[in-house]
Amino acid sequence: MRKTLTLLASLLLTLCCQAQERATSAATDFDASIPKVVPIPDAIRQPCAVRGRLEDITYTTLRQGKALTKHARVYVPACYNNKDTRTRYNVLYLIHGGGDGIHSFLTPPNNWLPLCQVLDHLIDAGQMEPILVVCPTFYDDGQKGGGMGDAIRQTRDFHLEFQNDLIPAVAAAYHTYLDAEHTDSAAIAATRAHRAFGGFSMGALCTWFQLAYGTHAVKHYLPLSGDIWTYNAQGQRQDYATSARWMADMVRKSPYASDIEIYAYSGTKDMAGAPEKAVVAELRHFAPTFRYGTADANLRFSMKEGGEHFYGDINQYLYYALPLIWKK
Repeated sequence: MRKTLTLLASLLLTLCCQAQERATSAATDFDASIPKVVPIPDAIRQPCAVRGRLEDITYTTLRQGKALTKHARVYVPACYNNKDTRTRYNVLYLIHGGGDGIHSFLTPPNNWLPLCQVLDHLIDAGQMEPILVVCPTFYDDGQKGGGMGDAIRQTRDFHLEFQNDLIPAVAAAYHTYLDAEHTDSAAIAATRAHRAFGGFSMGALCTWFQLAYGTHAVKHYLPLSGDIWTYNAQGQRQDYATSARWMADMVRKSPYASDIEIYAYSGTKDMAGAPEKAVVAELRHFAPTFRYGTADANLRFSMKEGGEHFYGDINQYLYYALPLIWKK
């Protein structure tokens, strides 16, 4: 009997060691699969000779049954001609991080690389189709706080305001692929391939929530330095595997589950780098909904060595990501 128990213990130890080796090997393989974000060309850090313009738009949304006016900042490419009604433009909706606002990407208050400069160079060099970039806020205008709980709720619920109010407002103001006279759910779904949604930090969380609740409105997603947050009935934050499973379940419910594209980025020194890396590692197990590292991949993740949690790095990621979506 003692010999049998010894053999059994030895077998269990061997199996545990093999499982740990497989887990370590899988983690190592995933690390090796992550492309590195290389430094952008120095020329991108200088103003482009041909420059787009920045505008503001307003729209009305409902908050607890009351009308609320909100603003968004818009990048309009230099080639845009309001009189040319035949040319249509793809739209990227880009959400700021916690405590920031509609100016953070395009007209930053600090000395970081402005996104409008990146867009000017990409379009002028013919690396990307001219696009409109709309920077709204998940906050109510003038609000920068209210606590983390409020911010999480606002990022989660923004998809409603986005579809019902913001998308139609942009269609009315600019020549997009959505007809301003027909902005119902069916029309928005029919033009979803011409729409991308991305964000940084809390804006990335907003992006993940858009993926969970609004695939009918958007095909392309750019979560930048932010992972998926889910909570149980007691309000406890769930682990990465549980959050990934929730996301997979949500996306599978959509008729567009097989027609989504995700471009995730972060940095090795970014406080959100390891969490986003962990959630992508979990999402890849839910194929075919999320396909990673395959010829038909729809889930991609890249990291910048030394990349930190700020817009200067985030705008570099967009330099590489946007031509993947709308290469000219």
